Order: sequence, then structure tokens, then C-alpha cells
Amino acid sequence: MIPKIYITQWKRNVPWKSDYQVEQDLIIERALIEIFSNSELKEQLAFRGGTALHKLFLKPQVRYSEDIDLVQIKSGSIGNVLTLLREKLEFIGKANYNASKHNATLIYRFESETKPGVRLRLKIEINIREHYTVFNYKNYKYSVKSEWFDGSCV
Repeated sequence: MIPKIYITQWKRNVPWKSDYQVEQDLIIERALIEIFSNSELKEQLAFRGGTALHKLFLKPQVRYSEDIDLVQIKSGSIGNVLTLLREKLEFIGKANYNASKHNATLIYRFESETKPGVRLRLKIEINIREHYTVFNYKNYKYSVKSEWFDGSCV
């Protein structure tokens, strides 16, 4: 998915040793920018969980992440949000979709550029049950600078 040269360059930004982990990290970085640079998705979703903690506050990251945990801010249909997510994340490929009364999950599967190829996945899980916050929602500036992808969001 990401040419090897960009994976090698991104290694300067993360502590991961394996190229496939570096590649997946860069895909997660871009996915976050794609999601939260869209005004409608930004109004509907909040980023939370271990990946949020490590991406926003802990540098260098101390834990490798394979997923993005989100929560639906306001109660309502999640269908339009899922459609927008799939559009914004088309660069990863086609997502499989799972739903329950508490969660909506998109799962992307793709082959790494490393040889031999490693089958990777990115799980995006949306909690559609908890529509509250204890300490209010906060916006954080977030950016990615790579020759493969350069973007920012708040």
C-alpha cells in the first residue's frame, strides 16, 4: 500500500522495528487526519481509547496500535457516519462491516509492502451507546508530515 521508501522515512517518527508496523502506523495516522478533517465526522465522533492516548499525548509512543476507537457523540442513526467513513478511508480499500446494538465496526484488511507480505488489518470501532462525556470534549491539533501523506486536523 505504501511504497517502501516512505515506510523507511516514517521509521524516524516511531519506535517500531518491523516495517509492517511502521506501515500500519502511518496508515492509522492518515486515517485519523481523514476522519477529523471532515466537519461532519468531527461533529459526530470523538477519538478515545489507548490509541488516542498514545497518538495525542505519549511521544514516543509506548504501545503499538492496530485500531481506532471512536464514540458517537450524539444519539442517532450511524448509517451516514459509516458511509462518510468508508468514503474518507477509500485509500485503505474496502471495509467489512459488523454491527451490534452497542458498536459499529469497520474492518479493513490489506497486504503490507514488506516481503514476504504480512496481512494487516485496521479495526475502527464506534461505540454507539455512550453519548456523554465527564470532562467535556476537547479539540487537539494533529498533523502528519510524510512524503506519502501530509495533512492536519483539529
